[in-house]
Amino acid sequence: MRKTIIRLFILLLAWSLALAPAALAAEAGGRTAHVTIGTGVKDLPAADVELRWDDGWFAEDAAVYQQDLALASMALSGTAYVGPDRDGGVRDGLKELGFGSVKTYNYQFSLEKSGGRTAYAFGVKKVKDRAGKSVKLVAVVIRGTGEYTEWSGNLNVGSGSDHEGFAAARDELLDNLGSYLSKAGISGKNEKFLITGHSRGGAAANLTAAYLMDAGLAERENVYCYTFAAPAVSTKAAEEGYENIFNIVNGEDLVTLVPLAQWGYRRYGVDRPLPAAGSDGYDRLFDEMDRQYAAMTGRHYAAYQTEAAAQEMAEAIFRLVPAVDGVNMEMVSALLSGDFDGLSALINQNSRAALLMGRTALELSAELTPLLQLEREALVSAHCMAGYYSWLAAVGKTAAQ
Repeated sequence: MRKTIIRLFILLLAWSLALAPAALAAEAGGRTAHVTIGTGVKDLPAADVELRWDDGWFAEDAAVYQQDLALASMALSGTAYVGPDRDGGVRDGLKELGFGSVKTYNYQFSLEKSGGRTAYAFGVKKVKDRAGKSVKLVAVVIRGTGEYTEWSGNLNVGSGSDHEGFAAARDELLDNLGSYLSKAGISGKNEKFLITGHSRGGAAANLTAAYLMDAGLAERENVYCYTFAAPAVSTKAAEEGYENIFNIVNGEDLVTLVPLAQWGYRRYGVDRPLPAAGSDGYDRLFDEMDRQYAAMTGRHYAAYQTEAAAQEMAEAIFRLVPAVDGVNMEMVSALLSGDFDGLSALINQNSRAALLMGRTALELSAELTPLLQLEREALVSAHCMAGYYSWLAAVGKTAAQ
């Protein structure tokens, strides 16, 4: 029984959350920046691109989406994956963009509490607000999954309203952010924040931005948050009141579909989907995106061979666990948090539910294993940094023409 459940969830959720990219660096404010981006593709893990940076973005309304800021934010979030001493990329990237007092956290490998934290960096620089007054901009750049030990956090959904693993990473970050701001003499009330991350980092960024505003630590108009490929984070998440949080999601990216919407999970703020097949101008955009993707990775973007494959995988998870308030979710939470003693106790308490769950898991495993193997490359393309960057670059280039 235990092996059957483990097999399905490690297969589904590990596939969905393990496709994080590997590398990046960055360059300067108010001009063109040459940036090294982690592609997430093993054959060519890093690629140089050129993008624009403008401090004037932060004089604009934070609740108004800015395409160039989105592209730069994604590139900056990617710096978290590369460089000397593991944190060299994000240090260099922030400095090249004019940020000082750069400090990084959790880049040294450790087994201690690794599932309840992630790696990230802070930096600060001066920009002008809408009135032309000089204010401090604090960058919060959060790495996605970088250590195998962080998997327990990715997979620990928990039984509360917030995804337990992502919330733990947020809380650990907030403790250090408070100390950083205090030492820098920054109150947070009148300062601005740029918060960004990809995948696991996007989830932590989403929760961090929402908390800063909800707790009154930062004014909503001063928080600029752009996340990429972020999983859902909470059953309490809403769009209203968080319109300054923009989540760029690929509808074909399985990571963005979990934890399931059917369980009540979503992201705080506004989801901005990348172009979908059948939408106006999709073929032209796809060709432009594919050219960029091939230049970065040395291979073409892999489309799904089975249409709506990601949705099929998400539906399979729902068939296994149709509700979060039942014994099935308790078992899943115990499994994903590594509490096998607790899982054993739950199975003993409700052997019938466990038997039904195991039977369903066995059926779904037989159904999905061939699909997962068939769509391996497409799953990577849909989630990796090169895919998100290439789509955003294509959209921006086409809009400018």
